[in-house]
Amino acid sequence: MAQGFVRNLNFQESDTGALDRGILDNLGGLDITNDLLLFDGNTKFISKLVGADYTVAANVVTVTGEGKVAFSDGTKLSVAAAPTDFNHTVFNSNGVDKFQVKNSSNVTITPSGVLRRNDTVTGINLGNLSVKRLPSSYTSSSGSFDGDSGGDVFNSFGINSQVAYIEGQIGLFYYKRSRIPRNYELSTFSQAITFNGGLTIKDSSATGSSTPDNTTPGLFIVDANAPSTAPVRAFSDSSNPWSEVTNALHTDEDNAVANVLNIEPSGTYAGNVPNIECVNTAGSSATLLVTTNTAVSAATKKLAVQVNGEPFFLLLAPA
Repeated sequence: MAQGFVRNLNFQESDTGALDRGILDNLGGLDITNDLLLFDGNTKFISKLVGADYTVAANVVTVTGEGKVAFSDGTKLSVAAAPTDFNHTVFNSNGVDKFQVKNSSNVTITPSGVLRRNDTVTGINLGNLSVKRLPSSYTSSSGSFDGDSGGDVFNSFGINSQVAYIEGQIGLFYYKRSRIPRNYELSTFSQAITFNGGLTIKDSSATGSSTPDNTTPGLFIVDANAPSTAPVRAFSDSSNPWSEVTNALHTDEDNAVANVLNIEPSGTYAGNVPNIECVNTAGSSATLLVTTNTAVSAATKKLAVQVNGEPFFLLLAPA
């Protein structure tokens, strides 16, 4: 039996797969071939979303395919027009079902067709599995986590343990996300919420100065039996109960408060004495409220006013 190989025959003596694996095991150690086979076809591995796996609206890709998830931020993609050019980048991904894509010019695009991700494992990927960190304590130099304060926490567990830990934390994240308000997106809850402390709703855009709508910050009440019904604003209605009718302020509210009411006739009404009228319940006639000498006991209403910063009440009685 031949002992070794002829140098210029380029291992022709090894003509079977078993012999080839034996050569590599002899050179690199037992079962080194199994490690190398993990990278067999490494540069050809591709993950993809076909057109039926997603929809696009306003440049936002929504993944709808069963068992499919969104590409993560920073992922390099190729689009249908150039399947081998991975020069598009994913951004604004929620890691679940939505993401956006921009081209090499940093312009957001509306993708279509097959979206491909190159799954080649690089040396950088392998290095990230065992990251070396500078010690956080000068008293430790062991480089391993054995209870001292400067251990390498990244290498204290095996790869399988690390992956299991990450998967567990991801599951916990989505659970907590369903129960905690977020300040970067709309938060919708289907269970009772308890606040331990004060709650401040800030209208940073001053939208309350006009008629509020569903985009105006506030607290809304939703009918659980009819969720499609428009929500009702609670405690923070900024609609104006006053309206101008033939150069006069008018309100149908039983109780209406004006924080500041300046009665200063101007223009053609300059110099006129302001009048207050009371409209009957039918709205068909108005009674002028005039100044008169009336007994205090005859007053049926009072009007809070401020004169030079001092609070007063005007007693009102029917004429």
